[in-house]
Amino acid sequence: MKVPVFFDAERLKYPNTGLYHFCLQLGQAISKRCHIRFFSPNDVLSPRISIHFWNKWWLKPVSGPFIWHATHQDTEYFPTNSQATIVLTIQDLNYLHDARKSEAKKQRFRDQLQAKINRADYLVFISEYTQRDVQANFVLGDTPQEVIPNGCNWSTISTDVSYPALAAGRPYLFTIGTIAEKKNFHVLPRLLVGNDRLLIIAGITQQAHYLEQIKQEANDLGVLDRVIFAGAVSEEDKMALYVHCEAFVFPSLAEGFGLPVVEAMHLGKPVFLSQFTSLPEVGGPDAYYFTDFDGASMRDTLVNGLNDYQEHDKKQSIQEWSKRFDWSVAAASYVDVYTKLAERK
Repeated sequence: MKVPVFFDAERLKYPNTGLYHFCLQLGQAISKRCHIRFFSPNDVLSPRISIHFWNKWWLKPVSGPFIWHATHQDTEYFPTNSQATIVLTIQDLNYLHDARKSEAKKQRFRDQLQAKINRADYLVFISEYTQRDVQANFVLGDTPQEVIPNGCNWSTISTDVSYPALAAGRPYLFTIGTIAEKKNFHVLPRLLVGNDRLLIIAGITQQAHYLEQIKQEANDLGVLDRVIFAGAVSEEDKMALYVHCEAFVFPSLAEGFGLPVVEAMHLGKPVFLSQFTSLPEVGGPDAYYFTDFDGASMRDTLVNGLNDYQEHDKKQSIQEWSKRFDWSVAAASYVDVYTKLAERK
């Protein structure tokens, strides 16, 4: 590379989040292909440059030309050096579509992101859905752009794992994500009516009131004793939860990509998704989709989908679909972007 490349991995300070894994997996894959330095709060990725509080206002890692990869649209770290070439990855516009946010806050978000887009030399989107959403809401001009999908996080973790102790040998449905309204997890207890399955929800609680809403929904349906909140889980425990679940269920209303869907499909699991945002694009033709969130309709979708999965032996086709999402392929695409931009210098 003709000029140094810096990768904004500041989100590594938040384990158990999608952006943590995006930075970790993509950063590791890119570092195998070219020399890169990570703007990081820890030594998870190296070599790194440390983050200081003043970097939000003054960020100039080298005096000459360099490439800066801003890895998400909400980053507060943008170079002050006019010789910096900026690659901006936009993950989603969830903030803009959050009904709880005031119009004033949404306008500030628009203004801030438009300024970043104006400054960027290359735009990358993690899904075609995100690209379309940004094109519809922002002025992109003639800035070069492309879609580079995420990969699957599984690499060296063994699938030879014991049945999760949480499930106590019983059949269960599994989902994972932050406990927040946009994930729409409160509809999932409806799948437990009329059967003896468990529902295991893994992930940190982002909105305590929403955790209570899920519990209230389950209590009203008489299934609260079969809903298990696992909290943050290790990669090994997460693998076990995926491997042994009867199905992966993900009714999210706001996804720029949906990494957990790819994780489940990589293992050949049947996945049941909402029809919204990027999920049909990621889930593809062998996923099953909730047409609405009425309890009876959701249960019909689950039963019919599980029967179809068994009758047509869908595991292999699901795994084949998931192979299109590969961090090494994503890394190669990003390195191509860096190389093109470096050659302009």
